[in-house]
Amino acid sequence: MDFIPHNDKTIAEMLDVIGVKSLQELFQDIPKDLIIEKLNLPSGLSEPDLLKQFEKITQKNKVYSSSFLGGGCYNHYIPSLVDFVTSRSEFYTSYTPYQAEASQGYLQAIYEYQTIISRLTQMDVANASMYDGSTALAEAAIMSTIITRKDTIILFKGIHPEYEEVVKTYCWGQNINIVYASEDNLIEKLNGNVAALLFQSPNFFGDIEDISKFAKNIREIAPNCLIIQAMTDPTCLGILNPPGLTDIDIFVAEGQSFGLGLSFGGPGLGIFTAKQKYLRKMPGRLIGKTTEINGEKTGFILTLQAREQHIRREKASSNICTNQALCALATLTYLLALGRTGLKEVATQNIQKAHYVKKELSKIPGYEILNKKPTYNEFLVKCPNIDSLINLCKQRDLQPPLKISSYYPEMKDIALVCVTEMNSKNSIDTFLEIARIVSNNKTEGE
Repeated sequence: MDFIPHNDKTIAEMLDVIGVKSLQELFQDIPKDLIIEKLNLPSGLSEPDLLKQFEKITQKNKVYSSSFLGGGCYNHYIPSLVDFVTSRSEFYTSYTPYQAEASQGYLQAIYEYQTIISRLTQMDVANASMYDGSTALAEAAIMSTIITRKDTIILFKGIHPEYEEVVKTYCWGQNINIVYASEDNLIEKLNGNVAALLFQSPNFFGDIEDISKFAKNIREIAPNCLIIQAMTDPTCLGILNPPGLTDIDIFVAEGQSFGLGLSFGGPGLGIFTAKQKYLRKMPGRLIGKTTEINGEKTGFILTLQAREQHIRREKASSNICTNQALCALATLTYLLALGRTGLKEVATQNIQKAHYVKKELSKIPGYEILNKKPTYNEFLVKCPNIDSLINLCKQRDLQPPLKISSYYPEMKDIALVCVTEMNSKNSIDTFLEIARIVSNNKTEGE
């Protein structure tokens, strides 16, 4: 049965109420090249013919045999168990639990998710997830100003540029000042008006910071400044020290690497953790476990809800309106399926394969590894001709590394190369062969 929710009369009435003359005016902020005016489909198609037409359209999508692209979204192996569990109708048809007493199954799953994230990160408390890593970082920035009652945050060099944009947007709406700093000028930027220092490790360029030393230096200069760490690929926690052991106040991460597919960049999962003393200032929700008042039966409840839909708006610390329950379930299932040894194996393969590619690239004339610090599965490399490298990768059925100048125009011919456990020896050998071809062509051209 066809269902047309809005006819012309209904649309006109809604536009009149909000004071907009047309749909075009309503959508004026959307770039015109992103608006699909009309799908080029014949009229009156039967369902089988329509499905065939859509299948034909989907053939335009390019699926590469292997990927060397990272930069915030990563190609990791997902155990079959993840899809099996998340495909069960009692999970994928459910939404965030508004009637908690009727949602015991999902509440338990979210409670277990919080528990496993806390154990993995060694942080005191984890909430029931945010939209994605970027919004988790932005919420952490706002949370720091609420805790400290200060209105300035510092963004340390190396945060993913898209995360920076989200933080800027959130802070603009909250009248929070943003200061940018690097290793060269961080000391002079720290003062008594700073609510928090935000940094990423491993950062956007692949560098791993010495977080314990980093945090210690900050504490000595600005003891009341909160330290917030972000991470885009937390599989590294299988081998790196967890943030809870490095005196971090708030730790956030993108959970896509934990059992979520690439899916054209989404959906994501915002991991959000903090020290216990900041528990009541955390955004989103916290699921707790309790017992009956007059009995021993255990149950799960929504312990804290700091969002504006549940408490007085002026008391709310956030307006986050979902907990990404299905994505959190996928992450829980992924981590349970791998266990400690499995995640360590994933992290070990990532770091070993990436360092092998880094070492071999450095032997090829014209290539220069730019990272001066240890790296995990991403690193920067100066190329003889990055456009040739990208084009040859595509021709050889490899998704090429990230052209870093798309974010930093001044960084010419620099690639951000990512290698995960999904890169086979054959794909790595092919990539290195392409790099040598580009080097030889550049030499011959000179």
